Amino acid sequence: MGKKGGARKRRKGQDDDDELVNLIFSWSLQDVANQDLFRDKVNTIPDRFFGLKNYLDSFRAPSLEEIRAEMSSALDPQPNGSSPVQIRSLVSLVPKGAKGVEKITPFYRVTVSGRRGACSPCIGDIVALSAATPLRPGSPYCLAHVKDVPNKCSFVVRASKVIEDVTCYAFVVSLLSFIPYARIWRCLNYEAAVERNADLVKVIAGDNTMQASSSGTSLTGGTGVLLTAGTLSPFELNESQADAILSCISAVQCGGASSKFSLIWGPPGTGKTKTISVLLLAVMTMSMTTKSQSKFRVLTCAPTNTAICQVASRLLALRKQHPNAGAGGCHGDLLLFGNRKRMAIDNDLNEIFLDTRVKRLSKCFSPATGWKPGLLSLEVFLTDPITLKHQYQLAREKNTSTNLPESSFVRSRFHEISQKLSACFRTIMSHVPRDIVLGKNCENIASLTKMLGDLGKLLGGKNAGNEVVRDAFMRTATGEQRHGSETARALRRSMAAILGVTRALARDLKLPRTRHGPAIKKFCLRSASLVFCTVSGSAKLNEQKMDLLLIDEAAQLKECESLIPLQVSGLKHAVLIGDECQLPATVKSKVSDSALLGRSLFERLGLLGHRKHLLNMQYRMHPSISVFPNISFYDRQILDGPNVTQTTHERSYLPGAMFGPYSFINVDGREDRGRSKRNMAEVAAILKILRSLKQACASAGQVVSVGVICPYAAQVEAIQGRIGDVRAMRPLILRVNSVDGFQGSEEDIIILSTVRSNHGLWILGNATTLSGSGSIWGELVQDAVERRCFFDWDDGGAGASPAISHGARLIGPERGGATSTFDTQLVGCEADRICGALGSLRLA
Repeated sequence: MGKKGGARKRRKGQDDDDELVNLIFSWSLQDVANQDLFRDKVNTIPDRFFGLKNYLDSFRAPSLEEIRAEMSSALDPQPNGSSPVQIRSLVSLVPKGAKGVEKITPFYRVTVSGRRGACSPCIGDIVALSAATPLRPGSPYCLAHVKDVPNKCSFVVRASKVIEDVTCYAFVVSLLSFIPYARIWRCLNYEAAVERNADLVKVIAGDNTMQASSSGTSLTGGTGVLLTAGTLSPFELNESQADAILSCISAVQCGGASSKFSLIWGPPGTGKTKTISVLLLAVMTMSMTTKSQSKFRVLTCAPTNTAICQVASRLLALRKQHPNAGAGGCHGDLLLFGNRKRMAIDNDLNEIFLDTRVKRLSKCFSPATGWKPGLLSLEVFLTDPITLKHQYQLAREKNTSTNLPESSFVRSRFHEISQKLSACFRTIMSHVPRDIVLGKNCENIASLTKMLGDLGKLLGGKNAGNEVVRDAFMRTATGEQRHGSETARALRRSMAAILGVTRALARDLKLPRTRHGPAIKKFCLRSASLVFCTVSGSAKLNEQKMDLLLIDEAAQLKECESLIPLQVSGLKHAVLIGDECQLPATVKSKVSDSALLGRSLFERLGLLGHRKHLLNMQYRMHPSISVFPNISFYDRQILDGPNVTQTTHERSYLPGAMFGPYSFINVDGREDRGRSKRNMAEVAAILKILRSLKQACASAGQVVSVGVICPYAAQVEAIQGRIGDVRAMRPLILRVNSVDGFQGSEEDIIILSTVRSNHGLWILGNATTLSGSGSIWGELVQDAVERRCFFDWDDGGAGASPAISHGARLIGPERGGATSTFDTQLVGCEADRICGALGSLRLA
């Protein structure tokens, strides 16, 4: 039944994908370019819903419109569009002589140019095969779905139609990264959702018949173990952080009787990641003390690879700092999976990365060379002198040039067996959870490892001569006189003890015996109690059962994206961590954006009055910087931490009075309008600042990282073009990118060029334009004026510093000799996201 059920689930998922692909195939290029295609079908997503079907249907039309908008963007010949790749050959994979064209699935192998810089499609992409470039409505084309990519110059597609003339298409262009949308689309299938019967989804869908379930794994396991503030004292949390953790743990322990969701509101610099890691460590520690027959399992997700790696890294670091919490040196309970190429997998993360674990365990689980054959080899070595003598004779025949003593062979053979077996067990103890190995087996593995070491020392001792070793290991006649030396007796006692433990492990240790990668991967996923992955990647856990879901940066997700992990089987509670005042989900379609497709579940639950646990002390910004977002976005609820209120936290990079911890620089320049925007006056001002910084840092012998962030692609290109090779700016470590491109990064100094205005530690912009925008940008300018943080950039006028014509002195927070940095994951360039940029001036 299990296999059939799994096949049925996979078939349903495949059917959903085919349904979506066929919908896309039904569109013409004119449809893709038509911004009104779904306008009449898209309705605003409501705040409340009336059951599961109403809930899921609310996201279908807006999601289709967003797919259309993304494909339309890819058709754009401007820089933000996709680059076409030249086709070298297009070969039909339909068998020759096949009849019934209407029933044939048109598969083709596409071979493309392997020229440098060419970017081939990825598996799952929706592509267009075209006769010319750029692709225009009216020109010959064929949509296709990439099914396989055997190498970088070749891929297999399912075409939207049978191609009569394979020579008519000369280019291929990627229109859509299909897999993320396909995973959302599966979640919006009502019939499949009913079959999954996900408790948490029914709750957010407004299913009033939903009752708190008492089935599944409990965090207390009937032991009554409760977490207290005293338990958390070693982690040096502030009161709001501790309260948030205790509240979440209490809700989980209650089995969701009061609420299925906990919300932690983490404004910039308030220790959100620390709070998450302590919460996870507390859950792990408590689950280890439960008496439940099944383990308590936690799924931790984030929108991006960078974000989920940061959470996993912080937890690993916390376990090192607090070795008594968790499972010591065993990482088997922790598992991170995803695309290695897109993840910054360092040495620590590599220890919990799925691909690495599968590779290492495949050697240990091998039926030919793994732990079980190793135990068998050890037993034969200890108990079968005939076989040992035979191996000795073979070794002598192989090395006829040397006279190999029996004792030397025994030592060599023992070293080979013990080293392989010990290495295998070290890997198992590090990568397989203790509850899978079982306590008695863990003790026996530790004992065996020590006894093998002791026996090795005996064999290597000066008293273990040839006669003694031969007597202990290679004597076959039972009636022969045994050697009576103390060394011989010690060897025999050690061998007997090792044999007992070896046989116990061979009998009791239940681990896979296979080198098959997929089987070991399933074992690892099934065994781990704490799994890390992206929100989209959690779609691969359809065969797993989890108890608790934790989503970091939950306010950056469309609500329909959150459905992917929320539909994982078994979930009883979810903890959402985020801040709706920061960077929101990206929505390309104006129609879908107006319909609130970009709104997060975190934000909607907050609007409905769901309690949010506010982390209310920030440790990142100088008070001069924090005051504006605190007043404008957080109703003065955020306190400044003691580390940022000290005068010693100021560092000067450039001389001059224009730049304090918070400044707005008024640049009187013209905004160039096009498909993207740029402001060359701001570009010139930024270049002067950078050159002055370079000169000052070189004189001071400082290496300083600088990030220049722009909301518009044209401004990024203009600045990059004027700078040229960033290596020429050393000792500055310089990066220039968009807001999204900087997400998750930190720099010592940030210049945010708004084109229409500017913002960051140095805010460059046109004050007149911003003040008249009718948005919060105007409030920011007025605030700078009132606090005497407003300066005019006149390119050489009065008040210029000695270093630059009318440039700046940068003063930022400092702690422990580190300069202020800017956590760009929190930057927002839209009017209602200013706090993201202000709030991300971070203390390293």
